[in-house]
Amino acid sequence: MAKKRKWITRVWIGLPIVLFLYLGIYLFLYVEKDQQTNRYRSAQLPDTFRYHFAQPVEELMIRTPQEGLLNALLFKVPQPKGVVCFWKGNGGTLANWGAMAPTFLPFGYDVLITDYRQHGKSKGPISLANFYTDAQTVYDSLKRRYSENKMVICGYSLGGRIGAHLASMNRPKFTFLIDPASAGGDFSDRFTDLLYYPFPSVNGFTFLTDQDVQNAFSPVIVVSTDNPHSTAYKLHSVLAPKDQLLVIPNATHASILNHPQCMQLLKKLLAE
Repeated sequence: MAKKRKWITRVWIGLPIVLFLYLGIYLFLYVEKDQQTNRYRSAQLPDTFRYHFAQPVEELMIRTPQEGLLNALLFKVPQPKGVVCFWKGNGGTLANWGAMAPTFLPFGYDVLITDYRQHGKSKGPISLANFYTDAQTVYDSLKRRYSENKMVICGYSLGGRIGAHLASMNRPKFTFLIDPASAGGDFSDRFTDLLYYPFPSVNGFTFLTDQDVQNAFSPVIVVSTDNPHSTAYKLHSVLAPKDQLLVIPNATHASILNHPQCMQLLKKLLAE
């Protein structure tokens, strides 16, 4: 009996401490949620850096709202059929992502690739809202050069999240999403949201890709690994009849970008 009382006493003492720590950590994470920017930073390049590619390319500096200045490369072909607005994954800079351009150029499309804020030469504070407004500003700049029905949105990984949001706000020819995912993956975000349910999310970068895909006006094509827990794979439940899903067995997040099945589908769509 004495042991039981002692155990109950420990529970009554320990429970408020655990609850205090739980709420304290939640409040700290919630207050700091907009500062979760480290995972969205990348290597920086000096303003004097010069790109060297075999293909004709125009370097652009695009001013965006909230003190944004984005560095972009527009690769060109003679008499283009349209333009691919490509959104890269997190990490790296245009110095290496520019190598994606030859994937699209042979099909007669110009290609625009943009560095996010604090990637390469791009500058400005990072936030979820800025990801979206920056993308829209870049897209609008392309609309001044090309008819929108000849514009294709393509995004890989984090770029897939950005591309999906653009698709929900515009009317491109189609949108091609290659294994869309957030910069650090979704597991930690899902875990913390579950841990603190039903409190408001402590994640400052919650990309609502499923909702964006449902709101897209033109066709969305999603390429996914066969991981049933991935964001891309789960999108199959919200795709409309106009959309497509390609699941590539044994592909990984790193290998899927240049996987032959992915490239074959993209080639078919660009040829249409």
